[in-house]
Amino acid sequence: MADEDKKFSEEPAGSKEELAEKLKDTITLTNFSILPLFSEVWKTVHPAIDVVDGTGYVGVNLPCEVRDVEGKVDVREFHFLIGSKAEKIVCYKEELGKLKFRLKHSVVRLPNRWSLSSVKAWLNREAEVSPEELYTSIKTSFENYIEFEDSTVYDFLTLWTIGTYFFHCFNAYPYLYIGGMKQVGKTKLLTLLSLLCHNAIFSNNISTASAFRLIQSARCTLLMDETEKLINPEREIDFRNMLFAGYKRGALVYRTHKDTLKPEPFEVYSPKAIANIRGIEDVLQDRCISVILKRGKNLDIVNREIPLESEVWQQIRDMLYIFYLSSFNEFTEHTELSHLGDRHGLKQRELELWKPILTLAYFFDKYIKISDKESSSLSEKQCAVSSLFQRIYEFALRKAKEKEVENKTETLDFLLVQTLLSIVKEDAYYKVKEIREAMAENFDEPQKWLSSRWIGNALRRLGFTEKRRMKSYEYFLSLEKVKDLAERLGISESSLSTKCENPLSSVTAPIPALSEFLPPGEKQNSFSIPEVYAELRSQLTAPFDEGKAISLIAKLRQCDYTEASQLFRIFVGEGKLFRDGSGLWEWT
Repeated sequence: MADEDKKFSEEPAGSKEELAEKLKDTITLTNFSILPLFSEVWKTVHPAIDVVDGTGYVGVNLPCEVRDVEGKVDVREFHFLIGSKAEKIVCYKEELGKLKFRLKHSVVRLPNRWSLSSVKAWLNREAEVSPEELYTSIKTSFENYIEFEDSTVYDFLTLWTIGTYFFHCFNAYPYLYIGGMKQVGKTKLLTLLSLLCHNAIFSNNISTASAFRLIQSARCTLLMDETEKLINPEREIDFRNMLFAGYKRGALVYRTHKDTLKPEPFEVYSPKAIANIRGIEDVLQDRCISVILKRGKNLDIVNREIPLESEVWQQIRDMLYIFYLSSFNEFTEHTELSHLGDRHGLKQRELELWKPILTLAYFFDKYIKISDKESSSLSEKQCAVSSLFQRIYEFALRKAKEKEVENKTETLDFLLVQTLLSIVKEDAYYKVKEIREAMAENFDEPQKWLSSRWIGNALRRLGFTEKRRMKSYEYFLSLEKVKDLAERLGISESSLSTKCENPLSSVTAPIPALSEFLPPGEKQNSFSIPEVYAELRSQLTAPFDEGKAISLIAKLRQCDYTEASQLFRIFVGEGKLFRDGSGLWEWT
């Protein structure tokens, strides 16, 4: 009798009642029987980095001496889980079964990022890391090779880098967008990140299949340079799905297996950094914290090359792994930022993205002091914000405000709601003509697009559907509903003056000279603004994606994303474009 059959033929241990219950639940098949075991609880553990039952684990490949039953000796490499309690667990089914562990995903054989000497020191309980030393080492690395006007950016990049080892402890982790014109150091910054971040994969030509498997099995930090190259018909949909979903824990993207034709789920949650010239679309930007680089003035920093083979990078990574195993329980999704109280101005998505960074800043605040050198480069206002946490908090508020202003300029609906808030004083029917005239006061010149038809369509889009036809069309507007809509958009009555603040005023300034964006000596052979508009209308059939339009503008104007985006906003402000219900753009 086969061993499997033998197990079921033998009388199970226990009382007669237990035996009867087991026989009742046993399912008999042709060659064997099955007994569901509801008491057997197995834990899943990620082979790269994870926390299970209050213990942290890091996956490493260790060379091992292997001796078979005949006494032959060989050296082979096995994947181990190194625990926060200085234990080592070989990822072999038999050994994992003793602990009732199973690997969440298959092991990806990447080169070790944690040195064997440091692993040994940890297992021998001989390794310790000073949080201050770790933080300073990483921050100094950024300061030595990248130039930023705002020194707080160095702190943010340091925290983001450390957070790539802890991201799985949070429900969301922000992407990093690195923008700027040519020759500002975008690739150089990504190179630094590749030397420091957890399981960093740096490539501008990675296949979708590789990206999905590396993210799922290695919990890698994906660094993508010149992402314009990633956008082609074969890969665009998969990469967009991965990027849109992958900032949040638990997100799955399904892809069809090429052989079985069955859909396979892939975990896509991981830290990601994206660098390019042309910028990113709105949906992706909502998942990012942006860092815009400028051409440096300090030639010592600008011309300093990164020594890729230096031992310092391995030393910093060793400190990061030891710090993770020592401190992972300090950083969890349940960490409450109660010290913010009612003062925080971060809401919804922004608070979700900034929470890991703020949590890390709060922890390191106990160890980090602002140096005299650093203080000299700070403004009086920044010096007043002495703690690391407060500096990062103020930085987060500034970044959130930048997004808010940009979002307001993306749609004229915001201006319409401002107008409604200023004229609706009670529940009543209001003439479309009166709303249009009130909104027109916000512009210095007549706006041909601002018609009664546009107002009617916009009101229905905002949820005001009750209308009547007297001498002209009138819509019923509820004061409570208008106030609720304004609150959702962040518009307060106290901020309204006699004339509504026009959120488009910030984008109608003259476009900078093209020469400011072109490298020295490059010929200016670009389309004029009227020519750009005409060409856009001829080449783009509605509805179209904003990123596609801005890319075309940049090509026609021979400029970078900043100028192209600014010109696109002007077209929106002039009423030449409007956003449809699906978030795409159409011509008026």
